[in-house]
Amino acid sequence: MNIKNYFTDYRKCMLVFIAFIFVFIFVMFTPENFADSQNEVMFILLVTVLGLFSIYVSYKNKLKLHNVALVLIIVFGLLMIFFTPPMSFPDESAHFTRAELITEGQLYPEITDKGIYVDSYYFGLQQSYYGTTILDNGSYNDPITDHKGYWEWTTSSPFYSYLLSALGILIAKMLNLTTIWALYLSRIANLLFYGVVAYFMIKIIPKYKLHLLVFSTIPLCISQASFSSYDAFILTFTLVILTYFIKMYLGEVNGKNLAIFFISVLLISLIKQPYIILAFLVFVLPFEDEKLKKISIVAIIAMVVLAVLSVGSLFSSLFTTTAIQTYNTSSTTNVSFVGQTRFIFSNPLIIFTLIKDMVVSIPDLFLLKANFFHYTGYKGIKLINFMYVIFYLVFSLFYKIDIELRKKERIILALIFLITYVGINIIFYLTWSPLGSSTILGVQSRYFLPIIALLPLIINTKIKEIEIDEIYIFTFIIICLTGLFLLPITHFY
Repeated sequence: MNIKNYFTDYRKCMLVFIAFIFVFIFVMFTPENFADSQNEVMFILLVTVLGLFSIYVSYKNKLKLHNVALVLIIVFGLLMIFFTPPMSFPDESAHFTRAELITEGQLYPEITDKGIYVDSYYFGLQQSYYGTTILDNGSYNDPITDHKGYWEWTTSSPFYSYLLSALGILIAKMLNLTTIWALYLSRIANLLFYGVVAYFMIKIIPKYKLHLLVFSTIPLCISQASFSSYDAFILTFTLVILTYFIKMYLGEVNGKNLAIFFISVLLISLIKQPYIILAFLVFVLPFEDEKLKKISIVAIIAMVVLAVLSVGSLFSSLFTTTAIQTYNTSSTTNVSFVGQTRFIFSNPLIIFTLIKDMVVSIPDLFLLKANFFHYTGYKGIKLINFMYVIFYLVFSLFYKIDIELRKKERIILALIFLITYVGINIIFYLTWSPLGSSTILGVQSRYFLPIIALLPLIINTKIKEIEIDEIYIFTFIIICLTGLFLLPITHFY
């Protein structure tokens, strides 16, 4: 099915973009959101100019999708970095604490009764809950000092997932910059890593280029790649995993590609164990060398064992002096991995209740609460979530895909998707939900991004394939990214 060109060139796309600016202003308008109209007008004009610029660049580079991806990621990522208030992203203070510790040579946190003993120069950045922005807090310009204090919690995830964030902080320290620049450079390091890898992955992937671009520019991906968190690391290597899976599926199965694929899967799986299921993508590959196939099976078994052991102290001791537990005085109480496991074995019927909860929560998880700034009391605008979810589903279903997958292969991919979804829910039930709970707490849509990348390969249909000029897809992506940026602007400024 061909969609007629309703617009003759990119200029008409620019008009559509401007129209959506007015739509966003209308749906976001409340006296509270636009209390300081001068700031809002300034930021809206800025993002309008950058949006129009992005449409123009995308139009000129539509045959070079890697260039388009890099521009969109960097432009809108930098907007998020500089204008989203400090520590307003999910758990950013905890992630920044880990990166700061690494700059001081401490690869894993040492827990005390008072919390984490760390340089305290950034404690004054914890003001986003009160609506404080970079425009009205003088402490943001204080020097970076080595004064110590106790921060209440951080993570115990593998240290390598924070190396980019730590590098940004270290540069700020070496240049004697102010406190806010430690955060900015930490965020920028993650974004540049993500953007550069996305550029090269889209460039080298033989097919599936546009689909990889669409995934890499999902508003939630841009948001997660723009702050001090291991999520940027996970998303970056998700692009690597998908790229090398496609390369091997199209006939490039060799030792080098398998090694890159398996290492990438292992790196993100040691952060979140359910991602180890992505290793089973190799069962879709057309192996011609039986030796490589056997080596792959051995590699999968070894990786699964490592991922399982990483949950407990046996594997933790290989990386840390002690088994580190996350310290958080505000976390959910009455939580026990062992106790919850025993509860399930003694009450097996709870499994059906939990399965029901996993199914019923899907609309809420991926549509109603797929918000980007809920950790600062801001609930977001459901219109933007709805727009992109519908767009991504329609795109995944109907946009012409340039890879032929057999039914059996799609079933395998669907099982990988399903097992990962269930696995993440199980992890949060065991480690985050109170003992005996009939619902699963703590699950967020961002945790499923690595498997969402597989969605077009699973559900794409040839019944009514859509052929449409890429400039319209780029324009819609830019519209949604603009809406993403306006969320914090109308709320905080």
